[in-house]
Amino acid sequence: MKKFFTFLILSLISLSAFAQITITDADLTDGTYNWTNENEYILDGNVFLEAGGTLNIGAGTIVRGKLLPTTGDATSALIITRGAKINAVGTKNSPIIFTAEIDDVNVVEPTLNENNNQTWGGIIILGNANVGEDGGTDFIEGIPTDEPRGEYGGTNDQDNSGTLKYVSIRHGGAVLGADNEINGLTLGGVGSQTTIDYVEIFANKDDGIEFFGGTVNATHIVAAFAGDDAFDYDEDWNGYCQFLFSIQGNIEGAGDNAIEYDGSEDSGSTTPVAGRIYNGTFIGSGGTNTNSDGLRLKSAGALQLWNSIIVQPSGYAFRVEDASLAALATSSAFANNIAFGYATYVQDDEALALTALLNGNTELADPGLASISNIADGSLDPRPISFNSIAYGGAATHAEGQNTQYRGAFDHGTSSELTWMHGWTALDSYGFLYSDEGSTTSNENEIAEGLTLTVQPNPVSTQATVQFELPNASDVSLTMFDFAGRMVYAENLGFLHTGANAVDLNTASLAKGTYVVMMHTNVGVLTAKVVK
Repeated sequence: MKKFFTFLILSLISLSAFAQITITDADLTDGTYNWTNENEYILDGNVFLEAGGTLNIGAGTIVRGKLLPTTGDATSALIITRGAKINAVGTKNSPIIFTAEIDDVNVVEPTLNENNNQTWGGIIILGNANVGEDGGTDFIEGIPTDEPRGEYGGTNDQDNSGTLKYVSIRHGGAVLGADNEINGLTLGGVGSQTTIDYVEIFANKDDGIEFFGGTVNATHIVAAFAGDDAFDYDEDWNGYCQFLFSIQGNIEGAGDNAIEYDGSEDSGSTTPVAGRIYNGTFIGSGGTNTNSDGLRLKSAGALQLWNSIIVQPSGYAFRVEDASLAALATSSAFANNIAFGYATYVQDDEALALTALLNGNTELADPGLASISNIADGSLDPRPISFNSIAYGGAATHAEGQNTQYRGAFDHGTSSELTWMHGWTALDSYGFLYSDEGSTTSNENEIAEGLTLTVQPNPVSTQATVQFELPNASDVSLTMFDFAGRMVYAENLGFLHTGANAVDLNTASLAKGTYVVMMHTNVGVLTAKVVK
């Protein structure tokens, strides 16, 4: 956290160098535009990037939206129309931030918090992929229906609307009218060549992210403190999401489902399309907010949920409504998930839903997450606490995305490692995530607090001995990875004494190549390269 504060202080020093540039709808047409972190950009009203246009946004750029535009629009939003592209590519240490005009991100103490929303609109991306609507197209919610540039859908499932990477979208969801709000990120008919990776939606009044049909995939997505659903899917979305994290707030009445999944709106549709979600960790309010639920499957929707964790919803964990029951035996799938801490396991239609969950090996047990907190106390750590946690193991393999040996959005790691949410999210900068201060990570054979590690012989054949010295008694675990990052060995050695220790490692089944042995202890982490 100190590193983050240092960054903010340096940002304050250089703040005077920023120029604020107001962007109205007239400023973006069908050309190429480059926004850089030398400026801050203020969206004044609904700003459309026209077909043929490209908007490039550099790492570290801040884009703000006016709550009360001068243009007469109800709020401010950025809309990427069909045939246009946005390339907003940040980095872990220099994310792109979309937030309110009143949000001063350059101070140590945030001016807004997880309960502040409706301060601007959000981001809408529209594409040419198939959507489950009569006629194959529709007009996106949140935009006036007489605006032709709000149309989405088509027949090009490989459509490319650009890239969002390391992007944080904060405090949006301005209310336009009764039951009409803008999602943090809306994807309408977006195609599979679009990249959505490492994107956070924080404190949005409506849904965090909503998919209206399309074939786009999304990975490493955070939806925190949404006023409605964290993840919402409609109109036969036909892609996959992997590594999803959501957490619901403790304000009564805020939030709804972690996942809401609807089917097609096409009156001629007879076969449901099943979107796929892999490795999600969905944390409810823990009872402080009774409007907190898990998965709602409805309107003939057919969802496949794999290797995911639903924990602490104050209401139900699963709800399958009448129109989606038929899909339980055909298109839908529940594969090796964990549900725990719910008030009601399955709401409505219990027999068929329970059978589907049972057939999918759903486990009803504590997943063993390190620490759950929905307040900014620096203790949120949604990883499995150890390799012995039931979240670590039991994962089903699938044909797309990344296969893991753990369930949920995060690997076990150690106290000296960070999740993929650290460094770029509001969850981190606002003080929700655990801090890595005081941890030590050392390189190969480097002594850390008297800690040593060797592997002999090296190169290895069928067996090796891992030898290590502990300066203090400690819990110890060993893992081994190949150079593609796949784990090939994991063992918890338990609590070991001070001094010299050794454990035999069976390497007979390993293919020839280079591996990394990692030893996790209470005083640090050591790695050693091993060749077979």
